[in-house]
Amino acid sequence: MTAAWADFYATRIYPAVSTALSWVAALFGFSLTEIVVVVFIALAIWLIIKAIRRKRPWWRCVLGEMGLILVLVAWFYGAWGLNYFRSSLYDRLGSPPMPYEEAEFQEFLGTFAENLNANWCDVEGIDHKAVEREIKAWYTALPPECGLCKPGKWQHPKKMLFNRLYSAVGVLGFIGPAFDEMHVNHDVSPLEFPFIYAHEYSHVLGVSNEAEANFWAFEACRASENQAIRYSAWYMLLTFTASNIRSLLGEEAYQAWADTLIPEVYVDLELAQLHWHELRWPWLSKAQHKFYNLFLKTNRIADGTANYGQVLRLVLTFSDFHLHDGQEG
Repeated sequence: MTAAWADFYATRIYPAVSTALSWVAALFGFSLTEIVVVVFIALAIWLIIKAIRRKRPWWRCVLGEMGLILVLVAWFYGAWGLNYFRSSLYDRLGSPPMPYEEAEFQEFLGTFAENLNANWCDVEGIDHKAVEREIKAWYTALPPECGLCKPGKWQHPKKMLFNRLYSAVGVLGFIGPAFDEMHVNHDVSPLEFPFIYAHEYSHVLGVSNEAEANFWAFEACRASENQAIRYSAWYMLLTFTASNIRSLLGEEAYQAWADTLIPEVYVDLELAQLHWHELRWPWLSKAQHKFYNLFLKTNRIADGTANYGQVLRLVLTFSDFHLHDGQEG
């Protein structure tokens, strides 16, 4: 599919599809997408058992399984997946990626550390409904050229049937494409919740690229008047881009920059690492990572899971730091 056709789908067809599917999904407190997956797995197993019991030729069983897969794939791409083929945010906003310039990057890193330190606060709890209202209001105000759908009042995070499994493989949230449902892992901390919510909600609004989803989440959260939400923006940006910054600066320069961060930030990072380490099943997490990496590459995300960290270039290109002498606008 060409980007032009995908853009037509994303801006003309998907909004209506998403509205209808997410409205139906809102009638249920649990994840319909998970139910769909369970039903399809059960049907696949039933077809195999039926073929064995009736001693049918193996190829008839294969045809049945392929039919199920085709229905699921068609549902996925028709309901949401075609967004993977749309044009990039750079193309939609008519601005090429900003080239790397060391002086400007160093200036941004100074702003990064300054805002991360200044917005630190002890986030022991967060009002999820207040976060939802604020993030939705911010997305509603985006201009049409950004290419995102408008939020719906009925769209809320769904309860997940297999939350423990998601924590085991390190999934903090995901969109359920069958009914355009958003899911946020119940184990995310109050500090992580605003950013993860804004990230997953951008997917519901038609964003497929993970770096772009991180960009919108960062912008939405840093614009908040709530210090805890602003801290979530800068803290989560650090978790997604630390390795990118390290590779650009080199170990010595990176350590010098990291030393400018206050100790409280490192305490939060260590607590999060311990929290997720206790929940994770390493062997399953590695398998899931390889599968998702392949899935993203198959759907025109060439960097695979590394795409999450590409948010740094989007921030440097579209955020307003470079327009205000290094001060956040």
